Amino acid sequence: MDFAEKVASSMKKGLSNELRKICEIGRVLRDVEELSKTQVNYFMSIDEDFIPDVLQSYKGVEKRKPVSPKNNLNPWIDHPKKKLEKSAR
Repeated sequence: MDFAEKVASSMKKGLSNELRKICEIGRVLRDVEELSKTQVNYFMSIDEDFIPDVLQSYKGVEKRKPVSPKNNLNPWIDHPKKKLEKSAR
């Protein structure tokens, strides 16, 4: 695991806005990795590949897989009344 992946894994989950992700990268570098201001500045400003690498490695909230109609608990999915409404159109 390289440093960008380590930072990405330490970030708060569920961030969707790119600006918030970048702010979180700075927070992780300062608070979790305990880097100096000079080191944080290097990673955030000078190293051009660092932020894109972290963003690429960042795994936010995993999206839920859609429920198939066969396993759905909604009783109206295949309800006979709904089928009649479709055929009446």
